[in-house]
Order: sequence, then C-alpha cells, then structure tokens
Amino acid sequence: MALLTLAGTLGFLLLSTPPPVGGDFQSGARVAKRCYCELEMSDGAFPWPRFEQLYSLSGNCSQKLNVEQFKEPIDIIADVKQRLQELVQRINALEEEYDGDLYSIVSFRIIEIESAELTDLLNQLQEMKSKNQGIMDDLVVKVQNITNEVDELERYDRLKVVQEHRKSMILKRSLSSCQSALLVTPTPPVTAHPGSCSFGKLVGVSHPKSSMLNHYGSSYRYGSWGMDPWPALGKEDQYWLTILSSSNRYGNKIRVFSSYRKFLTHSGAVDVTFKTHNAQGSGGTMYKDAYYYNCYNLDQLCRFDMTTQEILSVKLPYAGFNDKFPYCTASSCYGYSDMDLATDENGLWVLYATELNYGNLVISQLNATDMSLLKSWNTTLYKRSATNAFLVCGIVYATRYVSSEVEEIFYMFDTTTGVEQNNLAIQFRKVSPGIQYINYNPRDKLLYVYSDAYVVSYSLFFS
Repeated sequence: MALLTLAGTLGFLLLSTPPPVGGDFQSGARVAKRCYCELEMSDGAFPWPRFEQLYSLSGNCSQKLNVEQFKEPIDIIADVKQRLQELVQRINALEEEYDGDLYSIVSFRIIEIESAELTDLLNQLQEMKSKNQGIMDDLVVKVQNITNEVDELERYDRLKVVQEHRKSMILKRSLSSCQSALLVTPTPPVTAHPGSCSFGKLVGVSHPKSSMLNHYGSSYRYGSWGMDPWPALGKEDQYWLTILSSSNRYGNKIRVFSSYRKFLTHSGAVDVTFKTHNAQGSGGTMYKDAYYYNCYNLDQLCRFDMTTQEILSVKLPYAGFNDKFPYCTASSCYGYSDMDLATDENGLWVLYATELNYGNLVISQLNATDMSLLKSWNTTLYKRSATNAFLVCGIVYATRYVSSEVEEIFYMFDTTTGVEQNNLAIQFRKVSPGIQYINYNPRDKLLYVYSDAYVVSYSLFFS
C-alpha cells in the first residue's frame, strides 16, 4: 500500500509486495505477501521545534503575570479601601460630636494623619503602575508575536487535521482489508449451467391454475391477455385483454380491467381503441404501460402508449410478416403470428424469423422506449416447427403440439451462453387443442395463455 499526497491532498493506493526476482524460492512455492504503507508529505515535516518554543513562551507569559510585584499593589489597594472606610466613619463621628474642645481637636488631627497615609499609599500605587507598565507593554508585544506565530502555523496546517484523521481511519481499514485479502483463498469462478436462472432450471409446468372463456365469446379464437410486469403507478392490479376479429388477423382495441376480480366478473371494463395502426396477429403484449404489437399489414412494430394513446411504429429489419413465418402445428399454422412480443426479468423481446436466417427463429432484445434493437441472436430452430415461444430470464423456450390435450416445451436457447437444446420434453395439459398466445410475466412468474378463446394461466416449476 502506498500513501501519496498531491498539492497538499492525502491519497493512498493499496498494493501487495511482488515476488522477489532471482530469489532462492523453489518452483511452485508460495511467495509470502505483505501490505505496506509509505507516507510522503508534500509540505515537509511539521515544524515541531517552533511549536514547542511557542508553547514554552506562552507558559512564561503566564508565570510573569503572576509574579510578586503584581501581588503588592493588590494588597495596597485592599489596605486603601479599608482605611477609606475607617476615615469616613471618623469624619462622620467628628461632624456629629464636634464642640471645639480638646477632644475634637485630637480627633481632627488623627483624621489628618490618616489622610496623609492614604496619600502616601496612592503615590506608591502610582509608582508601581509606572514601573509595571513597561512589563505590561513587553508582555503585550510578546503575546502579539505568539499570536502571529500561531497564525502562521495554522496556515501551514492546510491538511486540516480533523479531516485527515478520518482519512487515516479509512486508510487503516483499507490496510486491514488488504491484509485479510492476502489470507483468503480465491474461489474458483463458477460457470452457470446453460438454461439456469437465478431461481433454478425450468423443470415443469403446472396444471391450469385458472381457465375461463374470454369476454367476447367462443367465436374469437385468437387473442392475448395478461398483466403488465412493470405497471404504471396506480395500475398495479390492472389486467388487459385483446381479441382479433373473426378473420383472426387484426384487432383494434384493448379491454382493460382495474383488478382481477373485475376481470373475472366481466365488470368495469374500459375499452381503449387504436387511432391508427391496428394490431396484427395475437403476439402483442403489455409492458411499462404500453402495448407492443405487429403493426397491421406492415413489417413494423408498434408501441401504443396507454396513457397518451400515441402510437410509435418502427421497422423490424428483415423480419417476415403477413404469414410468411408463423407458428405452426403439423397440420396447420396460427395465422399472422410472424412477430411475437415477449417479456421477462431482462425486459422486452421480439421473436421472429428472417430469410437471412433461413426462416429460423431470431431473438432480439428491444429498447422499450424507441423499439431499437439492443442485441440479436440467430438460432437453428425453424420457426414453423414451433407452436409458440416465451422467455424466462433471458432463456427462450419453444413449444410444439403433441395432442389435443398435451403441449410440450421441447426447445430452449440461452442468450447468456449461446447454448441451445432441442430435447427438453416438458409437457403440460391444455384446456383446448390450440394455443395462439403464450407470455411469461416476471412479476408473478405465471404463464398467460390464450387457447382457442379461453384465457388460461399456469405456474412454472424450477429445480
């Protein structure tokens, strides 16, 4: 550790001593390390001799102010005070008893004598005052010199002792930390297992936690629903629902409920209609009080602000649209599912396919404000071979159709490690054969599913 000062400012750098060069240590032997401290003062050493001289001089001043010649005038003043009191009493008595006889004349003589003695004492005081004045003047000069010297020493102390004391305490703690660090055996780095979140690896999906027909009826087989994972203030309990028209292609409004209870009872619904750019497909999702979706009939993403109702549209580079790369089963496809918006602990994502990647799935993380691409990954999963997909903490999971009652999570791609795997075989029960929408909500860790006009939720299990 080195302690350096620049322009009167104290600083330090922690170091450990390097191993000796050309020493007698055997190969592979552990080299001892230690922490050390070097102190350099850019203003030079503190002038202790001058400080001690001033301290001694101030003590001499105190002694001179208490010498005997200052005690004598004090005694004389006390004596004068006493004599004056007695003299006043004598004069008062003389005035009351004066009768011109011999007794009065004697009393008057005594008063004259005492008055003369008082005059002598006052003269002595005057002489002492003149004599001691020189001493006082000399002391005043010395005190002023001491004051000037102290001021100069104070100006020298630019490091501000109190602050530097605090820094020295920090320095001591840093030295202690340095010494402790030398005794710790470094822990080998742990490589995260591909497909693992902070809360474990996905191992299962529950039976449906809730299931109900959507509010518009069974003819609306395509749609989406859920809860905002990062809601605006005051909208923490809000749920939303969108449905596509009978063509299963576009929607023009979002239905909002202020609570799950109202969602279940179909009460208090508020419909928010798009002014322009209707939604295409059932891949839209809500994030930070905005609805994100594929703009109708365009290779663009749209962002609909739920508060201002303003729409921002941005081109998604090279993305297939208008049913070019939808999700599919073995016998049919889910129409216009080219662009699938998703949320997880890391933010907002879009899943799609491009000709440049041969129709395989592309994963892009989005800037939620302007929908610019933060980072993209090309996978080897042919998008039409999957029925849907969702993300959990940066890991993409894709599903496929097994039967009218069972769906299977068969594929994953870890955006952290770049590892992909296509043999997961995590199956879960369905309420209806088709699944048009799946999205994971990191706030309650539930899967929100739209399945042939039914809104369904599932829990996820992690190892």
